[in-house]
Amino acid sequence: MSCADMTVLLHGMLDGELDVVNAVRCEEHLENCPACAEEYRKQKELRVAIRRLPKAVASEQLRQRIQDAIASEAPSQPNPQVASAAPVLALAPKQRRWRLPTATPWWGAAFSMAALAASLVVFIAAPGDQTILQRELIAGHVRSLQANHLTDVTTSDQHTVKPWFNTKLDVAPPVVDLAGQGFPLVGGRLDYLDNHVAAALVYRHQKHVINLFVWPAADAGDGEAEPQISSFQGYNFCHWRRSGMNFWAVSDLNAAGLEEFERVYTKETSS
Repeated sequence: MSCADMTVLLHGMLDGELDVVNAVRCEEHLENCPACAEEYRKQKELRVAIRRLPKAVASEQLRQRIQDAIASEAPSQPNPQVASAAPVLALAPKQRRWRLPTATPWWGAAFSMAALAASLVVFIAAPGDQTILQRELIAGHVRSLQANHLTDVTTSDQHTVKPWFNTKLDVAPPVVDLAGQGFPLVGGRLDYLDNHVAAALVYRHQKHVINLFVWPAADAGDGEAEPQISSFQGYNFCHWRRSGMNFWAVSDLNAAGLEEFERVYTKETSS
């Protein structure tokens, strides 16, 4: 892939809209091109900054003017004679023409409508940080299944996986094999999520793959966070925080199974 190709695909990658093949090609290019990697980083930071801008909220005056405009379009009372003579026709929908309140100049109402539309667009087009992170987690999970990149180190030996992470990360995740509890360890790999290099521990439960993404919390002083189950786009998540680390388990396994995985993983890594 050339830098020109990367420029074309950059925003599709940021939005999580690329197919698996192009997503992998972009990732490989970013690993080997410092200039494109820097531009990718800047664009991600810009998107985060935009999402954190205060949301536009319609003023009470604007709300009232819009309500007045709608009220002025209330249909007139039907003619009793027409209604009695042709009840079916009386129920037919009427074509209505919008007109602005006479007390408001046309340009003022137009500006008000535009401001309201803009505020709605900002609200709709700026999903929350959690939703964006969940999309990244799903993308990482799906890529691992479809791009033959489930693991960088493939073994069920926790004493091999743990040292491998120690050579790649400043803080390595707790690694345990849970085969005895029905969640055998498959291996591990590196991923990139939420502007962090993250460890991905891979487990299986019957035919389901569980990707457990782990990276340091933004604030090392962050305390414990109880496990929270959520779902998005057909996948289940279990998120918790412990010992200054974020844990996100992602799978198509049902919520009860993912809760059980978190319970046994936490129990084994706490002992």
